[in-house]
Amino acid sequence: MAGGKGTRLLPLTVYRPKPMIPFFNRPLMEYTLLSLIEAGVDEVYVLVGYLKERIIDYFGDGSEWGIEIHYSNKENVKLGTAGATKKVVKHMDDTFLVVSSDVLTNLDLRALYEYHKKKKALATIALSEVDDPTQYGIAIIDENGRIQQFKEKPRPEEVFSNLVNAGIYVFEPEAFDHVPKNKNFDFSKDLFPRMLKNDLPLYGFPFKEYWNDVGRPSSYLQATEDVFLGRLILPQVKTESLKGNLEHGGALYTGRRCVLRKPEIRGFAVIGDDVEIGRNVKIERSVIFSGVTIEDGAEIKEAIIGENVHIGKGVVIQPGSVIGDNTLIEDFSKIGSNVKIWVESRIGRESIILPD
Repeated sequence: MAGGKGTRLLPLTVYRPKPMIPFFNRPLMEYTLLSLIEAGVDEVYVLVGYLKERIIDYFGDGSEWGIEIHYSNKENVKLGTAGATKKVVKHMDDTFLVVSSDVLTNLDLRALYEYHKKKKALATIALSEVDDPTQYGIAIIDENGRIQQFKEKPRPEEVFSNLVNAGIYVFEPEAFDHVPKNKNFDFSKDLFPRMLKNDLPLYGFPFKEYWNDVGRPSSYLQATEDVFLGRLILPQVKTESLKGNLEHGGALYTGRRCVLRKPEIRGFAVIGDDVEIGRNVKIERSVIFSGVTIEDGAEIKEAIIGENVHIGKGVVIQPGSVIGDNTLIEDFSKIGSNVKIWVESRIGRESIILPD
């Protein structure tokens, strides 16, 4: 599933869909794809929508990853998650996985699949434990793992569980006999309640492994730190030495062709390709996308800097801020906490931008 707009991550999703947001210099969706491959999947259908060309151009037919990728790109958003999936179920002749392309997790997909088969379920939902379940669908399961109750995005007074829908499912094709054709139909709001009402075998798979839906800038930065701390394991990112740096000053992870003049790193900094950083620059718990220039004396704290941004001398960017692609921030300006600067912006010299 890769059709959403990722509005909570604006302005980072103006020019890229959420699955294509860089995370350690790879699109989020690439990690999902690698976990599917590790579980033995060799054919994938991607339900695309918003800015679908960015996804199709990058992943192509999947041959670079040794798998076969197909795309379903008509009216997916209008049809909802279950309705859009129903369009490709005709290609499924056996049990299959449905995975959100924009979550970061160390869930063992093969274990989830085998649990589903063992339970003889019609559908199985991966369930993660969270502190605040109000942003998700929540479920109660019995001692056998069968779901007894499910509610999408409950109000605080309606919360009856902290086990939440992780956006990862296993289905039998027959489950989609209960999804109407060409109608907006959602897994959480429509299909799962219908299955419960009809007493169909809907199971939950609670898991303890890492899970983060990176839905907001703060959770994106937290997931980044979790890689350095070894909580989130990414393929091809070695964290053993990075964790030590994080504990004793600052951990730095850079892309290719970067020019850095000994920046002072606190916590961590993840830097894309072709980034140039001047002298006496301080970076704290921040992610900087590709093509960025940061001039002497700038300070960036707990921020995300989009592609091709130019940050002038002595600029200060305070915690929680997000700078959109292709923005120019001229010398000695200050961006306050939790400010979002839209793409293609120009902030004049010595300006101060404050939150509402």
